Amino acid sequence: MSFRLAGFFGLLILATAFFALACAGSSSSSSTPAADDDNDASPQDDDDDNDVTPDDDDDASPDDDASPADDDSVPDDWVAPWPQSNVEPRDYNENVAAGPLRAKAGDYDTWYTEWQQPYYGGTVETYFTDDTRTTAASYQGWGDSSIWTGTYLGSQACAYYVTNSAQSKANAIRAVQALDGHLHVTGKSGYIARYRAPQNSLSYPGDAACAQDASCHKVDSGQYAGDFWEGNTSRDQYTGWFFGMAMAYDLIDDEPTKQMIATDVAEVVHALMADYWWIVDVDGQPTTAGPNIMSPMRATWLLIAYHMTGAADFKAQLQSLLTDKARLGYDIANIDIMNHYTQYYGNNLSHTTWYNLLRLGKVYFSPADYQWFVESFDQHETFTRLSHNAWFDEIYMSQGPYAPANPDPYQTQLVDDLTDFFAAPNVEYALPARTNFTMDPVSELLNYLMTEIPFLQQIMGSVQPQALYAFPVPQQCAGDFLWQHNPFVITACGNDNPEHTYPGVDYLIGYWLAEYHKFVTKDM
Repeated sequence: MSFRLAGFFGLLILATAFFALACAGSSSSSSTPAADDDNDASPQDDDDDNDVTPDDDDDASPDDDASPADDDSVPDDWVAPWPQSNVEPRDYNENVAAGPLRAKAGDYDTWYTEWQQPYYGGTVETYFTDDTRTTAASYQGWGDSSIWTGTYLGSQACAYYVTNSAQSKANAIRAVQALDGHLHVTGKSGYIARYRAPQNSLSYPGDAACAQDASCHKVDSGQYAGDFWEGNTSRDQYTGWFFGMAMAYDLIDDEPTKQMIATDVAEVVHALMADYWWIVDVDGQPTTAGPNIMSPMRATWLLIAYHMTGAADFKAQLQSLLTDKARLGYDIANIDIMNHYTQYYGNNLSHTTWYNLLRLGKVYFSPADYQWFVESFDQHETFTRLSHNAWFDEIYMSQGPYAPANPDPYQTQLVDDLTDFFAAPNVEYALPARTNFTMDPVSELLNYLMTEIPFLQQIMGSVQPQALYAFPVPQQCAGDFLWQHNPFVITACGNDNPEHTYPGVDYLIGYWLAEYHKFVTKDM
């Protein structure tokens, strides 16, 4: 039975793809050719392209696909000339006193720079010798350093753009240099390490442990002699790396840093292109941790690389991902129902990816393609909307089809979640099992099926019963980045351990991206 069910899911995807392609082919072949040169879906749509607006044939310029009177002659794979720009107007009011949200951001900034980025600037979790938190005993959690260092970089780029603070600029430049080191310490062109630090550090697990871990690499010669680095890198780490580099490139006015970013990004994308969009380790084989890069990430990283360099090869591959026939790849990659119940961190990866795909796509894609991407984003991961996740909400508010309302539930919940976020430092805490909630019936059904058919857990992951509605921030489980953890969990979680601090990147990106997009102000 389990084999048949597993096969059913595969057949369902294949049947959906076949049906979509068949419908596309049927529509094209059954249409009456237009008088001049197109064969699109409407016989009256005599306009050189593939839209469905009747009588769109006026040769007007520029073409914005916005009205029936607009000659819609943009090619299917159109990309705007390089360069373009899409940043917020820099008109922030810093001549007011800092309110509680800004003050909390300042506390997290200070704590992070002192305790969560030792040695070369890579993000870590810190364990102290006691609860006074004055002496570090060890640094852990660095297997995810690239994703959180990149996310932190995005926060500091926003902070600098808003405040013009020399400290924020220095923080951002240090994070860029850390990510540059993560790239080049591996010795393999275009391959990013999870983390890098000295061998004589509190991060290093020791020679014996490193020798037994295939992902741990000691460097004994060259520029990085005396360092170690962690490999077997996943697309998760690349996602944060690209996010931070893209934000810093657009918001930090330091030319050497911008050049470093553009060069590094080009190196990574060229390596991925050469390896057919697989992350390949130093042994010449794909890593064993999410190495394949799916369509949304490919398009985003190519767009970032083209945005920084204008290179023709990046543009050409990006164009191949913008054709109508390429859309099925996005639809398959965006199947996300199980991310509601298992592997919730996947929602963070997709939101981080969507942010720059839509931000830059707005100025580089044709209006029709951009609108399709906005609608695709709107249709996926709807369960994350208003789920007490400031990071997801502000990405939706800034890049999705968000329209402010009065009263506005998004604005209200965003401010509430930032207000409820714990004061710095973000220490590990325990939560008892939650009470007074409505059970999600789908989670109960999935849990029952996986108990009866254990093979389902192997293909979809384990599902536990959970709440129908997300809990507020104070009732969510502690973690390295709060916004990537499931806010519907009902079971007891965590430990009261004041000697263990998380980086606080979750509050920093949550606050500074919100202020960059003017959803909050300094005095709030």
